[in-house]
Amino acid sequence: MTKPRYDEKEDKSRHAAADEDCCEEMAEKYGWRLVDTEKTGNDILPVDCVFDGKTEFPESYYETNTD
Repeated sequence: MTKPRYDEKEDKSRHAAADEDCCEEMAEKYGWRLVDTEKTGNDILPVDCVFDGKTEFPESYYETNTD
């Protein structure tokens, strides 16, 4: 069973990725603190990147544009 994307008890967030390098890139791009990586057992996105705290991707331009 997969873990929740944000675990309130642990105060950690998980985001799926193609590999551990992608986790490092995500951390650098969004300023998140990467604390671990976990295997998911999924062939398409086989790694969960584990970050400190609650992390959310910024809304895209298309989600915020009201025109």
